[in-house]
Amino acid sequence: MNILVYSDLGASPNSVKHTVNTLKTLLGHVYDIMEIDRTVLQSEPWEVGCAMLVMPGGRDMPYCEALNGEPNARIRRYVQSGGKYLGLCAGAYYASTEIEFEKGRAVMEIIQDRELGFYPGMSRGTVYPGFVYNSENGAKSVAVKLEPGLLDPALPVQIKMYYNGGGYFVHPERYENVTVLCRYRDPSERCTDEPEGPAAVVHCKVGKGHALLIGTHPEYDISSEELLSEDHKSTNLKTIINDLIVSEVHRKQFLRASFARIGLSVVPIEDSIVKENVVPEVTPLYLVGMTKGWVSRPVSQLLRMSDPATRIFEDNQDLFYIRELEDTKENEQVKLLKLCRKREDKSPVIEIVYQNTVDAKEPVCPSKSFTPYFDIEMYFHQLVKKRSMEWGGGSWLRFGSGMLYTEVIGSTQSVIDKNFKFSQVLPNGLVCLATNQVAGRGRGRNSWVSQAGALQFSLVVRHNVNVRHAPVVFIQYIIALAVVESIRERPGYENTPLRLKWPNDIYTETKTDGLKKVGGLLINSTFVDDEFVLVIGCGINLSNPEPTVSINDIIQQYCPLQDRLCSEDVLAGIMVKFEVYYNEFCEKGMGNWFLDKYYERWLHSGSIVTLTTHDNESVKIVGITSDYGMLKVESLDRRGKFYGLLPDGNSFDMMKGLLVQKK
Repeated sequence: MNILVYSDLGASPNSVKHTVNTLKTLLGHVYDIMEIDRTVLQSEPWEVGCAMLVMPGGRDMPYCEALNGEPNARIRRYVQSGGKYLGLCAGAYYASTEIEFEKGRAVMEIIQDRELGFYPGMSRGTVYPGFVYNSENGAKSVAVKLEPGLLDPALPVQIKMYYNGGGYFVHPERYENVTVLCRYRDPSERCTDEPEGPAAVVHCKVGKGHALLIGTHPEYDISSEELLSEDHKSTNLKTIINDLIVSEVHRKQFLRASFARIGLSVVPIEDSIVKENVVPEVTPLYLVGMTKGWVSRPVSQLLRMSDPATRIFEDNQDLFYIRELEDTKENEQVKLLKLCRKREDKSPVIEIVYQNTVDAKEPVCPSKSFTPYFDIEMYFHQLVKKRSMEWGGGSWLRFGSGMLYTEVIGSTQSVIDKNFKFSQVLPNGLVCLATNQVAGRGRGRNSWVSQAGALQFSLVVRHNVNVRHAPVVFIQYIIALAVVESIRERPGYENTPLRLKWPNDIYTETKTDGLKKVGGLLINSTFVDDEFVLVIGCGINLSNPEPTVSINDIIQQYCPLQDRLCSEDVLAGIMVKFEVYYNEFCEKGMGNWFLDKYYERWLHSGSIVTLTTHDNESVKIVGITSDYGMLKVESLDRRGKFYGLLPDGNSFDMMKGLLVQKK
């Protein structure tokens, strides 16, 4: 599930930065926090998989310019249907039915209606005089009083928050769907019409959904260089900083409690302290192999590319440091490089660690003490076992025999796809696996929260262009089916309801909550010397109950007598199943041998959808073309008229029956 933060026309870059950082600390353990632009809200199916839409601080008028009309109508429908909206300062003004801003100041006055109307009345501001656009000159630290009994009882009666131009919600007591969470404690003389105090934060119920509107900036981080940069000696800024330092713990508790109130999964709290979601440091990549050759050959090539003295080489995106497992003394130059890159906000140095193969036993891998979250020896044992069940004992199978494993990485996909020299060294069939990804990549605008409990990997496949009867476009379908069948074909697991969504998402049927996404795939490719070098990225939620449901939870529901599956076993099964399918594909091309099973597992046969790319024409899904792998649909109005839609150019909003062109 994604939390989408608007970052385009009208949004303050500084506010976006604070908002994203704070949301990551409080919600990033479950949700992927993504910045989006206006084109997403205008023309993409962003509603699917969106846990909350956030409009940050900035300027309300440009928001109208970017989103008035159909985008706002979609936002409103999304919330009414059960979605969540967070409006901060300008985002709160924007979500009110009426806005009255700086009345009487000719240059700045805005008195207008707004389309979203989540707050059914007026938002009036500013609460305090002195506001200046794009400046901290009118900023303040202001106290808000919490309404009793609505949030965490451990919260204090009042909290100091950063304020810069926000409004208050006029006469909220008139509206049944509005609950006031906080009020300004010491409003200026501008707010004389609110006997209980002007409302600073309101929770609005909108249909089945929720809108949380905040006139202040509780998300602001007092350590921000932007807040400190304007005038270090300003008495006003010193007061703000001191107040926010004192209230920091309580502000985070307040936001955590507010998010929990509207139904989001929040980080835990221990001893009155919010246990913030902390991004872990990147850890070494261990190069391992079932045989010595899977380690020695890529290592020799990596060392040839590296500086002989430092064992460092630079690629398109990253710096790599190559060292032996036995070499425990850290290179001083590498240590300095790591510090410099961290200070410069560059990607960390990626450490490739290998075991000397001269006297090594096979499989070549470090002991489990080095990789406590993934048992590499067990994985290789499962790989051999599953291969032995294939034709001829599976001695001809290779995929997954070499591995790069790490506990924490930015992205297994990016480390290969974005570093050309490094990718050329990696052999066909090598898999890169991480227990945690902190900057995972998804297809198009989609994303996946990559954390412990998920199985996430990238596989290198070198597909020869001369195999003309086996177009590369079908490989995304083959890996998707391989993931599903590697689980569903196990004895006793046949009833696990894993399904395929075109072109490359994996869903499950739940007994109580309909269809839920449990995995996704992404393929990047380069073309070198008559080969497509494919990096096949896959992430499936194997064991984590967040953010939706895990495959193991589904197994317990539908196959209660069967054991939960471990990552080592599942990865081995996927490697074998995919390679068997892939080899048959290279031999026979695409045909009924594959498509019959694919259609059995996918969700779309006979579905009626709307083509937004063809004047909203209604069509029926027929299947996939066997030549170019396009989605084949037939017009309902003109029988016999077929369209072919490419997977990389279109997005399927299954919940709304829309096929839209990706921008």
